[in-house]
Amino acid sequence: MVFIALPEHTEDEVEEWFSDQLHEMTRKGSANFMKALPEVSKEIHAKIEEEEMNGRSNVYLKIQVPKRPVLRHQMFMWYAPVVVMNVVKASQRGQNKKKNAQPPGGYSTCFENKNSDHGVRVLFDVVLMSDEGTDDELQNKIIKKEHLTPLEQNFQEGIKAANTILNEMKYMERREARMRHTAESTNAKIRLFSYVSVIVLLGVTWLQRTYLRSYFKKKKLM
Repeated sequence: MVFIALPEHTEDEVEEWFSDQLHEMTRKGSANFMKALPEVSKEIHAKIEEEEMNGRSNVYLKIQVPKRPVLRHQMFMWYAPVVVMNVVKASQRGQNKKKNAQPPGGYSTCFENKNSDHGVRVLFDVVLMSDEGTDDELQNKIIKKEHLTPLEQNFQEGIKAANTILNEMKYMERREARMRHTAESTNAKIRLFSYVSVIVLLGVTWLQRTYLRSYFKKKKLM
């Protein structure tokens, strides 16, 4: 699991940059797969307040299996990714010694914002890895089999293509959510501008009416 916390007032361009980098960190086959976040470009860094860059956010992440001890509880640093590795193995620690121990049925991820003055945006993604190893290791094991048939090769290529499509669909889903948030924000601003325009129009109308009435009274036309 990979999480990145951003302040609520983060510009859309900055959020899109971090979202793209998060996608590269969680996309299998990427050069930045599960590695550190690349250095922020000067253009993006200029749009981020200096005191917020890697500053304390007072926003906390808590991951646990229901009715079991907490697996991870830590505070986010602004714009700094939090990588949680081997979640399944961590949840199974201490359970192997118990007889008839039930496997975890799910994970609870909670975000606690202790800032009373502003909100927070959290980007996150989940990477599913095989218990037997990475995709490259599994591919090498299959290729080394002497009895490998063309059908098995095509099947393996189909699996990799399906995984690629799923990753792209997840990426498009995140982009759609980000664009929806931008559209909702733009609609709210347009609605506010419309209200202000109506109020200004009514105010100008009232001032014109008052001025004309006073003018005609002075000219004794009324």
